[in-house]
Amino acid sequence: MSSQEEFRDAVNRALFRLGGSVLPRLSPGSVRGWSGLLGTVASAIGTEHIDQGHRNVAKVIGRMPSELERAASVRSWARMFMETLAVPGWDARTLRALVDAEPEGLARLRAAQAGIGAVVALPHMANWDLAGAWACASGLPVTTVAEHLGEREFAAYVKLRGRLGMEVFAHDDPGAVAGMIAAVRSGRVVCLMADRDMTGAGLRVDFGGHPARLPAGPALVARRSGAALIPMVPHYTSTGMALMFGQSLHPGPGRAGLQEATQQVADFFVSQIRRHPSDWQVMQPFFEND
Repeated sequence: MSSQEEFRDAVNRALFRLGGSVLPRLSPGSVRGWSGLLGTVASAIGTEHIDQGHRNVAKVIGRMPSELERAASVRSWARMFMETLAVPGWDARTLRALVDAEPEGLARLRAAQAGIGAVVALPHMANWDLAGAWACASGLPVTTVAEHLGEREFAAYVKLRGRLGMEVFAHDDPGAVAGMIAAVRSGRVVCLMADRDMTGAGLRVDFGGHPARLPAGPALVARRSGAALIPMVPHYTSTGMALMFGQSLHPGPGRAGLQEATQQVADFFVSQIRRHPSDWQVMQPFFEND
């Protein structure tokens, strides 16, 4: 690692520590206010990551986002970033109040959890961490997987999310799949990010008319555990967040079964991104021809 990269990582750690100590003390309204300011500044400065995010959205919606939409997208990212650091300081009542009381399709999730089990596939939209915290506060204990970026960072993440009731496996843990299957069978809801293939070995899907690769993990865990695979997409509202649950999927045998289920997840994601394009926060090259 170069000295420049070490300096950047040190600054990032300092910012996370500062944010993690200050933001949990603020109300959700205050966090929204400060994140709006951060987003406005970041949008004016611009970065290659921000520009890449706009290009990703453009391919899904069929046009380059307007200037207002691009600014809203960066504010959405800033809101997610600051809320994620603040969430560990908010109590269960506050968390429940931040999500619409009756998310569309929630009954399907509760029925699956009480029966065959549930695996929820999410995209990087609005605040997926807040969605997980809300689920734990609503009687839906969550098991998930997080990227293992470093020992200290991962340990801190596991500790903070554990306080909210989440169980977290590292993405490179060889026992993660078995652990998730056990979690499903014990009544926990397995929630997995499903719109970024970090391995390069994901399943090829049509994503809004363009080829992309999505991870097979959600469909694989659902099939091996016998659980329903349920896509879910959050989007921001002026005061909180709304959740949209898709139809329950049941992956069939073989690679073809995983492929079909993952394509259905992709189709649901695309339909919701087109309704709320400013909340999709994938800022890395996403499509195959990128």
